Order: sequence, then C-alpha cells, then structure tokens
Amino acid sequence: MTTPLNRRSLLALISGAGLLAACSGPKQRLGVQNGTLPRAWLQRLPAGWGTESISLGTGLPKPGQSSGLGPLALTDGWATSKPAGHWLPWPASAATELLMPEAQALLPWGLPVAMGPWLLVLRDRADLWQSLAAKAGWQLLLHPSLRGQLLLPASKRVVLDIAKRIGNQKETMERLEQQALGFSDVDALTLLLNGEAQAAVLPSRAVVPLLRSDSRLRAFLPIQGSPLWWNLLVRPASAAAIPPLEWLLAPRKSPLLDQLLRAGFTPPLQRSLLEAALARQPQAELLLPPPQLLKRCTTLT
Repeated sequence: MTTPLNRRSLLALISGAGLLAACSGPKQRLGVQNGTLPRAWLQRLPAGWGTESISLGTGLPKPGQSSGLGPLALTDGWATSKPAGHWLPWPASAATELLMPEAQALLPWGLPVAMGPWLLVLRDRADLWQSLAAKAGWQLLLHPSLRGQLLLPASKRVVLDIAKRIGNQKETMERLEQQALGFSDVDALTLLLNGEAQAAVLPSRAVVPLLRSDSRLRAFLPIQGSPLWWNLLVRPASAAAIPPLEWLLAPRKSPLLDQLLRAGFTPPLQRSLLEAALARQPQAELLLPPPQLLKRCTTLT
C-alpha cells in the first residue's frame, strides 16, 4: 500500500532534489568566447567546472552581467581593449612560467593560452602561389586579379598593421579597401571555401586544420612578418576562483599538445618545449614561425 505524501514530506523531497542538483551541477563556470579554447582542452575541465558561451556583441560583459562567472577566455582584441588594471591579476604559478617572451608581455592582462600568426590564404590560385607568393609577401594582396576577391579581417588594427608592412600605411589602406570584397572574421572562411573569394587574411587557428583536407587552399606567412593573434584567460571582478593548475598545465604535454597543434592552437611556451611536438606537424612554420621570422611579428595591444 502506497502512503500518500503530506505537505511536509513533499517540501522536504523538493528541497533535497534541489540540493542534489546544486551539488551535482558545475560550481564554477568558465566564460568562453567562441573559438578561443579548443574542445579537446575544454573536455578535460575537472569536476566542479563547466563552461558558458559568451556573446560579446558590441562590448564586454558589464560587472553585473558576468556575475557568477569565473575567468573569461577572450581574444587579445577584447582582452586588451581594457587597460590591464581592469582585470584582476592572474596569480603567479607554474602556469605563468616558461612562457615565450611575447607571451610574458601580456601577463598584466591575464594568462596567454594560445597564439599564432595571421596568414595570407589563397584558394585555387596556384599561379599566384608559384610565381609571386614567396617574394611578394603581403604585397600580393594588391594584385590586380584579386580586386573584389579579397577578404580582410574585421579588426581595423590588424589591417592597419598589414598595410604598414606593405608600404605607406594611409595609401595602402585606401588600396586595400578598393581590393576588398569585405571585412569579416565570421564569414571569411565560408566565402573562401565556397569560391566566392580567392584570397583572405585569416588567423592560423582557422586555417591550419583545413590544409590537410582541402587541397584548394594554400597558406603562408609573408616574409615581412605578421601581426600575432592571442587567446587569453582574464579575470573579471567576479572571478574569485581559477581553474586548477593541473588543467592549466595540461596543454604542455602530449597527447593533448599534439591535439591542440592539429587544431591550430599553439600554446605560447618557450620554443624548446614545443619543438618535439611541432616536428610532428606538417605545417609547423604556420603554427610557430621560425625565430628570425617571429622577430618580425608583432603583438597588437
């Protein structure tokens, strides 16, 4: 015979279920801007941590909007759009050690976790690749045959940096604007793959994973160097906790390190710590430029 629940028993049951859900659900949330952290790494978040996708739209979350979130994973453009003092300091630990010098310069904002160069990508243009790419560098963007067939980054500071590498910055910007089909980070790769554009400037993280499977695409890092892209973990005022050190250090070892490199994400570590894993990658120079070329690359802050 089933005993009916009285009001007190029902309330206790509901309360217990709520407590169980609270205990089993993530206690800390990592706010992730789309594309900033590879899935293979996120899947290793320990129990008690979860992720929440953040849509930045026209600006960073206001303090009230980010309540309850832990650190935020942001591109360098968003992370450094605020002065370093806007973010809580990232505590010194093994995760802040053995970083490449370029990454150390970003520590006032947060913890750099991935980097790479912006690349010039061509689709079905073997003629340009073979005859001009190696010697022309970024100047190739101004080739007459690419007029109306070129996609440039939405970030004006990236385009300005490239224009400066080509020649007179103001004049080159005007010429690039005439060449461009559009300025977009979201649609550029799709338009390129669909054949609606023949050239694009894209971050290595978007391109490298496709080079193995799509023979129509060729990517290179021009001899003049390139702006670098970065992904950082930053701490808003609401981020009292940070992920465990074991998770932060996981990308430093294979097999996860190899997985991240294949996905186009290079942990910003000293070169000696990456060399063995890079040697297993077919496009290693696009993941971490050779030392002399890296000296010609810049971090935009």
